[in-house]
Amino acid sequence: SVWIGARELSIEWAENPQYWTWNYIHNSGVEVAELVNVCWLDIRGKIDTSRLARKTSYSAYLVFKLKDNHRELEKAIASVRFVKEKPEGTDEEGYTVFLSKAKGYEGERGRFPHHRSDGWTEIKLGEFFNNFGEDGEVEMRLIENKNPNWKCGIIVKGIDIRPN
Repeated sequence: SVWIGARELSIEWAENPQYWTWNYIHNSGVEVAELVNVCWLDIRGKIDTSRLARKTSYSAYLVFKLKDNHRELEKAIASVRFVKEKPEGTDEEGYTVFLSKAKGYEGERGRFPHHRSDGWTEIKLGEFFNNFGEDGEVEMRLIENKNPNWKCGIIVKGIDIRPN
């Protein structure tokens, strides 16, 4: 599997301590991003397909924790796209993912988080097939910009990309 750490992700407003803070996990040297307060949650990771095994199907997972006092993080939209095939701004069809719900709202469908053996939680952002590693970059994204309320309380560790 391939790991993209929080610092390598593109997180909207992440350099502003009013919105996000950066911390190290105790005794690990691993840096994580903690959401203090934002209206617009937008987290992206990119990887060049040349770094991945050929003729392989992959899934990408956002690895995170929710603090006890998290707010407005029930659900978001997750997507995976080949950057050169789908320009920014094309209507991205994403999947609803539930970040803080063990089961969906009545009548809603979506993906649910899973607890990992390392104590973190992961949510599947999507899958893609790496043919010959010549397709350029793949972008994985989690976005929540429909709900205007302020969000807080998610700690982002990174994105885990694993063969299916």
